[in-house]
Amino acid sequence: MRARVALVPLLLLALSIGACSDRAGPPMAPLLGGGTADDASVQAFVTLVNTHRQSLGLGALVWDQTAADVALAHSRDMVARGYFGHTNPDGETSADRLSAAGIRFSVAGENIAFGFLAPEDVFVAWMNSPDHRENIEFAGFTHHGVGRFGTYWTHVFFTPR
Repeated sequence: MRARVALVPLLLLALSIGACSDRAGPPMAPLLGGGTADDASVQAFVTLVNTHRQSLGLGALVWDQTAADVALAHSRDMVARGYFGHTNPDGETSADRLSAAGIRFSVAGENIAFGFLAPEDVFVAWMNSPDHRENIEFAGFTHHGVGRFGTYWTHVFFTPR
């Protein structure tokens, strides 16, 4: 199976997102998951991201558990409902999910991927994609949360308002 990645363009002072087209994902992934600071694969991924950002002279992203909960819920939803996209079948976007969780932001973005078990693999895939890399390296993002469910990953970035 070939892994897939997708992203949402950066939002600057906006509350809606232009999402890429939704595509059906692979069959149900194994029900492994994580989206807490205690999940080893999520911890490893966060370390990779922040080490990379710091190598560029950027600040490390601050972990936000509410954003991680939003990310994990999105990864779970994609598995449960068999889709792959930034906009869910009900039309809810990443910005909608963040707002519904009470996160007020001035800028936000989201990377999604499926087909990756190892944190190093999803990191490399996103770094090899210019738009995903842009989200990871965007100096305007200060906070983030990561949710992994099976082989589905969601990485939410934002700067509080």
